[in-house]
Amino acid sequence: MNKTAHGWEVFDTELPILTYTYSFGAGLANALAVGGAGGLIVVSPPCRVDAGVMDDLAAFGPVRALVASNAFHHMGLPAWHRHFPDAALFAPAQSIARVEKQSGLRGIAPVASAADIAGPGVELIDLPHYKTGEVLVRMESPRGRAWYVTDVILNMTELPGNPVARLLFGLSRSAPGLRYNNIAPLFMVRDRRALRRWLAAEAAAKPPRWLIPAHGAVFDCVAGGEAVRQLFTRA
Repeated sequence: MNKTAHGWEVFDTELPILTYTYSFGAGLANALAVGGAGGLIVVSPPCRVDAGVMDDLAAFGPVRALVASNAFHHMGLPAWHRHFPDAALFAPAQSIARVEKQSGLRGIAPVASAADIAGPGVELIDLPHYKTGEVLVRMESPRGRAWYVTDVILNMTELPGNPVARLLFGLSRSAPGLRYNNIAPLFMVRDRRALRRWLAAEAAAKPPRWLIPAHGAVFDCVAGGEAVRQLFTRA
């Protein structure tokens, strides 16, 4: 994949789809920028980045929306809102109160109301069975259908370096490899089994060609078909 001057990975130039890996202190996360109706939607805006990272996106269109992808992926919102004051703010419905409190921003709308900005090629889906809210971004790309997932599915190539995190992720079988996150649902999800059944049904109805996780590497669902099958048959 090509990179912009300040580090965005260009996954698809036509829709477009870009990702940016950033540090949030305790670890790394991948932000998403995707082309909606008349401009870009930035999901989980990266925190602690300089203006060049934001300005790189101008080559792909104006930034029309900023999305906190769940109640905890909000750290970059204030800086990005200052840089793009006309961009609409969104979050999953059950995340809004916490995101507004933590970010100091007001007027954040539920992602369910973002359809006009998303356009025909992008869906922002407020995942069911959550206590705290999380968005699934489903994109129809020339490279094939892609899902951006935040904390529900991980694809970490190795266990975290921090000893406590390493123990937790190892014991819970949340890493390495393509895995459900078995830690976050303990406080984020109302019904884990129902959520997994919903995801499996969606994957069967509209199979993703790519999984783009907020935590871990982009996953090719054709090359890694057996891992995908195992993932979506786990209850």
